[in-house]
Amino acid sequence: MVLLKKLLWLLVALAAVWLGIWVVFDNPEPVAFRLFGFDLGLLPGGLLLLAAFAIGCITGLIVSIPALVRLGHRANVLKKQLIKSKAPAIDGRSPEKLD
Repeated sequence: MVLLKKLLWLLVALAAVWLGIWVVFDNPEPVAFRLFGFDLGLLPGGLLLLAAFAIGCITGLIVSIPALVRLGHRANVLKKQLIKSKAPAIDGRSPEKLD
């Protein structure tokens, strides 16, 4: 199952690279682009589109990191609570009566 998952990710990565190359080759017209006052010269329109998409994806991933860390921490806390509730009580009482 792990091998199948890795192959699926490889297939998705190859498809993304192929689509990116396709976009760049379908939009070869040079476009003048100025970023924060710096002239980047003439670059293919497809390359600029691909770069904007990649920067947006990376920014989205970076912005979502704090939420993912919080969710991971919450999952660990809940997992510890679940393990503690399933453990037999030391004094012989059931875990439900401990509340």
